[in-house]
Amino acid sequence: MGIWGISGRRRNWIGLCNQSFNGRTFSVKSEDSVLPVLIIGAGPVGLVLSILLTKLGVKCAILEKNKIFSTHPQAHFINNRSMEVFRKLDGLGDEILTSQPPVEFWRKFIYCTSLTGPILGAVDHMQPQDFDQIASPVSVAHFSQYKLSRLLLKHLENLDFRTMNSEKREHGSIGEREIFMGHECIAINGSEHGVTVTASFLTEGKYITRDIQCHFLVGTDGAGSSVRKSLGINMRGEKDLQKLVSVHFLSQELGQYLIKERPGMLFFIFNKDAIGVLVAHDLKQGEFVLQVPFYPPQQKLEDFSYEMCKRLIFKLVGLELADVNVMDIKPWVMHAEVAEKFLSCNNRIILAGDAAHRFPPAGGFGMNTGIQDAHNLAWKLASVIKGVSPISILNSYELERSQIAQFNTELSVENFKAAMRVPAALGLDPTVANAVHRALNDTVGSILPSSLQRTILDGIFSIGRAQLSDFVLNENNPLGSARLAKLRQIFEEGQSLQLQFPAEDLGFRYQKGALLSEDDSVLNAHEAPTGRRRDYIPCSEPGSRLPHMNVKLLSNPSSKEIFSTLDLVSVDRVEFVLIIAPLNESYCLARAALEVANNFKVPLKVCVMWPNGSINGTGRSEAALTPWNFFEDVLEVKSSSDSPSWWDICQMTDRGAILVRPDEHVAWRTKSIIADPIMKMKNIFHIVTGVDCI
Repeated sequence: MGIWGISGRRRNWIGLCNQSFNGRTFSVKSEDSVLPVLIIGAGPVGLVLSILLTKLGVKCAILEKNKIFSTHPQAHFINNRSMEVFRKLDGLGDEILTSQPPVEFWRKFIYCTSLTGPILGAVDHMQPQDFDQIASPVSVAHFSQYKLSRLLLKHLENLDFRTMNSEKREHGSIGEREIFMGHECIAINGSEHGVTVTASFLTEGKYITRDIQCHFLVGTDGAGSSVRKSLGINMRGEKDLQKLVSVHFLSQELGQYLIKERPGMLFFIFNKDAIGVLVAHDLKQGEFVLQVPFYPPQQKLEDFSYEMCKRLIFKLVGLELADVNVMDIKPWVMHAEVAEKFLSCNNRIILAGDAAHRFPPAGGFGMNTGIQDAHNLAWKLASVIKGVSPISILNSYELERSQIAQFNTELSVENFKAAMRVPAALGLDPTVANAVHRALNDTVGSILPSSLQRTILDGIFSIGRAQLSDFVLNENNPLGSARLAKLRQIFEEGQSLQLQFPAEDLGFRYQKGALLSEDDSVLNAHEAPTGRRRDYIPCSEPGSRLPHMNVKLLSNPSSKEIFSTLDLVSVDRVEFVLIIAPLNESYCLARAALEVANNFKVPLKVCVMWPNGSINGTGRSEAALTPWNFFEDVLEVKSSSDSPSWWDICQMTDRGAILVRPDEHVAWRTKSIIADPIMKMKNIFHIVTGVDCI
């Protein structure tokens, strides 16, 4: 047990498994007093998890240490897979797409000497296939995190959640569908059967504690996770890749100028007076975040006063703006780390989102990976709580998501390195500045007076920025001409910072977990990350996200109502889907699957995929699947006569079958007829759900 004082208050951090501290054990008087799931942290990951669990019929509540929700924009890029999750949450995806800035305002990254000066290069990160909805039923989005949180909260309110800023009850259980603001988790006491959380909150000028009992605790409390630290779970990877200061400001004048002259999402600005990256969160609203390197202790956060930040903005813009309003100034540290484990205390305590992994922002994988953590975790928690699966099914959450987190960490680092190629080509080697900074802190430089250290650091930076002067950086200067040529090569060959990674976004595949791998499946199928954009190739191998194709109900082929194969999977219940073709052997397999699923008490729906142009054959499926009626006949919808069929997209023939999990990932597939379908399906459901064979 570790005890230390913070902010004048004593905190007891307790990480406990299988036993209790001071003889304290987890016990309850009734099941009604125990919350099935308590979520610590009301960021996007915690809010999404609460929506998913609630829609699956699982009671949950959220504790958030902050008294109000942040309005700092933070993350802003929502990738395809996250948007696919959102589009099934009562129209959330459509709300994001209609609320975001126009794509023309954010599709480019622009490299320049100032926002009003010469453009060194521009990269358009949107390609025609990003909008054709062939690979996915929805496109990516640019939408600030605080705006996303507001929409998520609205959806939670529609699910009867209440946000509580104060509470008269000092002790006792917290009810379901409540978000408690200003409640900080200060102690965790876990046992084999559940978890007790002690939360501290301020009321009438005094800090009061309350104990909350839950079956499962999920830590979605960010990069500095108190839950992770309390359990003593270490992070593994690269720490302190870069320290930065984030300046959130508003300027309608700047927004309107950029819309007219050079719209973009990111602006990389290099001149002899200042260097920085400007994130245009919303040009129309004039909302920006400026990121600048930070080198403490020689530089201090107090140096970044509101006035100093305004002067820095003017240097990067190239002129003074009349309406700059600096809203917030925050330091932050870039890491590339993954938690050594995501589960603790007999799977009763779970980490998700930034609590489990911390990435460089390059590529926008941080929030997106966390949202997909929640999507993976929700159905498994629901399966356990509803008595379908044993608690051991949660092992597959760690097995699957830690693998993806590790890969995305490596990809983010490679993309960060790609971002550094541009300043390096301009004669600004970031490693030199970092090496000088380390020397000042870790070697003989540390004994120098702090003022001299600051002078040395400023001198190095001035020498570096001199490489960006008009005298050096022009086509008439041989050195400048060579550097500009190198810069053009970087942009033309796609070696700079990338925004989209379709192959990793939609094509990531779980190699082990709640799935049955094929005998010939290559476990290391992921190519090593390169930091380059690669196209997504649809795949139906176990662990892959189910390919998208437009379909319609066979019972009404003239209907214009079209939906995605992803919509065959319910968001409102823990249900598996078996996709087959209308063949006798496939109907036989489906009957066996329905019988086994019924015995296992695992909800299963059969989807019969009819080829484009088929006439109504629902009577055939009904007769072939009797006595079971858990089926749906759907018809392929092709954009043209030469478009691939469903089974072509899946790289299979219609003699195969695909079993899909509640998170839209393939659990198992077969490409041929099964000799003993009953025994096969028993084995499959045992592996995928953890339920013992009957």
